[in-house]
Amino acid sequence: MEAMPQQQTRPGDQAGTAPPDEGTRALTTLAPIIPGRREHLQQVLAAIAKRIAAGGPSPLDKIGTVHFARWVVLPDDADGGNLLFTSNYDGSWDAYITDFAAQAAESFDAIYSNCVGWPEGGATDIDAFKDYVRRHEHSSDVYYRAYPMARVREVKSALKLRKAWTDVLDASNE
Repeated sequence: MEAMPQQQTRPGDQAGTAPPDEGTRALTTLAPIIPGRREHLQQVLAAIAKRIAAGGPSPLDKIGTVHFARWVVLPDDADGGNLLFTSNYDGSWDAYITDFAAQAAESFDAIYSNCVGWPEGGATDIDAFKDYVRRHEHSSDVYYRAYPMARVREVKSALKLRKAWTDVLDASNE
């Protein structure tokens, strides 16, 4: 009997998770920082963090499938280190990475141009961008999801419904 070919998975795809178009996925990358660029990278990330804290737009707002994202500079003894990116998202890896290029290329270029091997064409060179992510991606040893099938749009809808219900209750108590 001939063996069935195994479906290829992304490092963030764990056994027993939903098909690529359902549920949440994890993405973890670790990219080396160009020596001498760590301080500049930290300034770029600080500006993004400041915008987010002020309620301004973030690089991921337009994507619409991001549950969580975090960049962390892991310094070394020199002026380099690594940039850790972790994210939880809805849908397939391919669609998620394509959305980065379509919706947040400028921000990703500002961040990752400080990292070794960033493609000359940046995030808009989609094939080179995907290859860069693949080279720096790491599998999760453990990936816990409290609500694995709750998509971002469903969470946002539930929060709107909750606010509307609270407003109705508040109005009835006046």
